[in-house]
Amino acid sequence: MMSRNLSMRAKVFLKPLVLFQIIDAYDRRPKGDNQVMGTLLGRNKEDHIEITNCFTVPHKEHSENKRIDLDMAYASEVLELNMFAYPNERVLGWFCTGKSVSRSASLIHDYYVRECGVRQPLHLLVDASLKNQRLSTRLYCAVEMGVPGGTKGLMFSLVPMEISSENSDLVAMRCIEKQSQQQASKQMERFGPELVQVMDATRDIQQRLDLVRRYINDVLARKKKPDNEVGRSLQAALTAVPLLDSEKFRLMFNTNLRDMLMAITLSTMIKTQLEISEKLSCMQNQ
Repeated sequence: MMSRNLSMRAKVFLKPLVLFQIIDAYDRRPKGDNQVMGTLLGRNKEDHIEITNCFTVPHKEHSENKRIDLDMAYASEVLELNMFAYPNERVLGWFCTGKSVSRSASLIHDYYVRECGVRQPLHLLVDASLKNQRLSTRLYCAVEMGVPGGTKGLMFSLVPMEISSENSDLVAMRCIEKQSQQQASKQMERFGPELVQVMDATRDIQQRLDLVRRYINDVLARKKKPDNEVGRSLQAALTAVPLLDSEKFRLMFNTNLRDMLMAITLSTMIKTQLEISEKLSCMQNQ
């Protein structure tokens, strides 16, 4: 058990998609159920762990003894299907909605110990009640405690966790944030074409560059006191950009832009052809 606990020194990153899946499952939970739970999936890297996916597992709650029974046959079948679709994902633990760790967590932990193999299973606790309009998430790892040679138990200890987002996640998050700021009476907007998103991203980058330029000019003019942390961040950002002259950058940008426009054109043509084919088939059936 000690070797498993030492492995939890690795960083843990959580994808936003997992939280959306848990919230959706909580909203669609069967009538009478107070919580939802399921399996966490992801990838084990050398220096960090990524929680990228999850699925719910039906369970039955026994109010008389506070016991929870999982449908293990269903969990095994869904896990097998998920392995066909995402062969790189492995079982990392389980999630549950609620405000605190349940009394039956140790029994569920024993099941996921067998599923996780050599690694200690993680327990993600999500408070879906949205208290103070915030989604509370906590990550636990079970640590064995007790007297050697005597009775032993489990203590669920908090594990540091970060929510990481890729570029595609950021696009969806920005769209959700934009919709949340609008009035409830307004109709939800659809995702714009990729070219519109590129234009919005370019406009956002231009605004950020203008903000950085004003800050640098104010520091050089001694209107603002320089901040060492901001300076190191600017240096890291500038060194991350490859050194390209304007002509090579223009050529690379135009090539990628033509490829994207070609992909949009082909997808539009395929969509139109499918719609025409569907209408012709309906006319033949009539």
